Amino acid sequence: MIDRTLKEFLSSRPKIVARSRNGERFKGYLLEGRSLPRGILRMRSIEGGDLPLDLEQLKGIFFVRDYDGDRSYLETKSLTTDPERKGLRVRLRFEDNETLEGVVENSVDLLQAAGFFFWPADVKANNELIFVVKSALLGFRILGVKA
Repeated sequence: MIDRTLKEFLSSRPKIVARSRNGERFKGYLLEGRSLPRGILRMRSIEGGDLPLDLEQLKGIFFVRDYDGDRSYLETKSLTTDPERKGLRVRLRFEDNETLEGVVENSVDLLQAAGFFFWPADVKANNELIFVVKSALLGFRILGVKA
C-alpha cells in the first residue's frame, strides 16, 4: 500500500513538529496557503498563536500522527524492505548525527530548493513525512531508485 501523496498531506491540516537545529521542538499546524514565504515557516502553535520560524534555524518539519508519539515503539531508521513508493532510496545524516533512510522524489528540488520532502522507511512510525532542511545535513547518499 502506498501512503498518502504529498498533495494529500499538504491539503489537509497536518500536525507538524518543527525541530530546530539546537533541539527545540515547536508543535502545531501548517497555516493554509504558502507555508514557506521567503524562508519563513508559517505555522500555528497548538496553543493557537501564529508562530513564524526561520527555515535555516530548523533541522526539519516533521509531519506526525501524534504530537507525543509512542515512546515504547522502536522505530526502524533504515530501509529493511523496498517500499512501494517510487523515487530515490536515500540515507540522510543530520548535524546531530541522526541517520535516517527513506524515499525522496527524484526532482529538481533536490538541487534547487532549500529543502525536500522525505518519506521515512518505517511506515508505522510517528513521523509520516519530513521536510528536510538541506543546510542541516552532513550527508546525503543515494542507495537506489524505483521508477
